[in-house]
Amino acid sequence: MEAVRGGIKPGHLVVSGVFGGICAGAALFSIIMVPIPGIPGGSGFWIPAGLYFALTLWFGFWGALAGHIGTFIGMGPFFGFTFQVWADGALGDFFAPLINLAIFRATRADPELKTKRDMGIWLISVIISTCLAAMWIHFVNYSFGTITFDLWKWGVIAYTIGDTLAVWIIGTLLLRSATKYIKTFPYYVKGLFS
Repeated sequence: MEAVRGGIKPGHLVVSGVFGGICAGAALFSIIMVPIPGIPGGSGFWIPAGLYFALTLWFGFWGALAGHIGTFIGMGPFFGFTFQVWADGALGDFFAPLINLAIFRATRADPELKTKRDMGIWLISVIISTCLAAMWIHFVNYSFGTITFDLWKWGVIAYTIGDTLAVWIIGTLLLRSATKYIKTFPYYVKGLFS
């Protein structure tokens, strides 16, 4: 049974809020358990990325918004970082899954990852989107003088690897096990917003 399509529903905001809270908890856990020395708010295994990449393929903009909310809350005021650091990280974590979604939509890949083609697109699109987000986030941190250029390079590499591994492991498990059920959910999104 396929979900009924329509416009934006209040439930889309609920999806963003509930999963944003879950991503916030995962962000705190990631920063505490696998920190990257010298990189503000950095983690070597960013668990929320595994969640919000899958959420974005299921719920479009609303899934990416959940990741943004989660990073903004989970990374921000609890660790004493400047507003620029946590707002920048949250913005990068908003755009990375949207880039991935754009690649999925452009190639007509299926988030159930049933075929080798879909799996290949998933693996490659995750690397591309996490690397672009990593360059953006660390460029802004470097521009504000928060990190040195040497830390910029290390940050881009660590972010790309840490997010990619989390997305490949957690995101793949979620997509392969839950997508067929999520597709029947009334808030499943085939476009960007609905």
